[in-house]
Amino acid sequence: MSGSSYYFSSVKTTRPARCSPGAGGVGGFTLVEMALVLLIVGLLGAVFLPATNTMLENSRRKETRAKLEALEQAMARFVMVNRRLPCPADGDLPPGNAEQGLEQPHPGTAACTGPGLTNGVVPWKTLGISQGDATDAWNTLVTYRVWAGAAVAADALTQTNGMNMSTLDPSVAGAVSGWLASRGFRVCNAVACPAGGAAELASRTASNGVAYVLISHGANRIGGFSTEGDYVAAVSGPGPGPLESINFNAAAVRTAGANDFYVDADFAENPAAYYDDIVLRPTVISVALAAGLGPRKP
Repeated sequence: MSGSSYYFSSVKTTRPARCSPGAGGVGGFTLVEMALVLLIVGLLGAVFLPATNTMLENSRRKETRAKLEALEQAMARFVMVNRRLPCPADGDLPPGNAEQGLEQPHPGTAACTGPGLTNGVVPWKTLGISQGDATDAWNTLVTYRVWAGAAVAADALTQTNGMNMSTLDPSVAGAVSGWLASRGFRVCNAVACPAGGAAELASRTASNGVAYVLISHGANRIGGFSTEGDYVAAVSGPGPGPLESINFNAAAVRTAGANDFYVDADFAENPAAYYDDIVLRPTVISVALAAGLGPRKP
């Protein structure tokens, strides 16, 4: 018995070690814990994702406005040298086409071509800038609508000396206002825009007609041209509202009354009146003055 008792007392009983984080063991999540984590992540996403998207869109709109202002300066430099505005480039031309990014016709020694006016985008090569400089933050070429074409051939701002007002004597009654009265778009913030109405923001009769309009078609991109030369006919996101349709490219330049206007309005998220275009619209007189071609006494 004593031998047997000695045998059992010498055997050490071992138990499996319990895993614990403090002991370097590997722990795991239960299904309930994983479900709770996913629920929390989902709730955080629902709260913060819309705010993040809003911040991103606001940043893109700010970037695009800065680009439009830089394009306005490039236009002024062109006018200073050439005493006219450039014709638009044809946005329907694909990469690799030698005329892509050039005013039409190239060089601009004649009236602007029909395709150039109809599919008008900023002629970045003619202005000596990059395609990226003429592209908004949503990768859409900036639309360029200029007071030119067959309907206004005699007063086209793209013709030789078309922007030169230096021969006008401001001391002569009606000299400046008469010249301006036949040139420039109207700008409105509504689709129905009778001359002299509350919706009219700029007009020739008020001597603040618009020389050209630069249009970013915003986040939904509809009505513009891609950098690949494709017309964006399908909306990307909400809209378009009736105000946006006025600013579409791939359409004749709006020089005939009473539809001789483009739209500049506040951003609107209402689906029935959605509007996210960003517009820059310098007046004829402001462009001439910026280029040093304003009216002066003999």
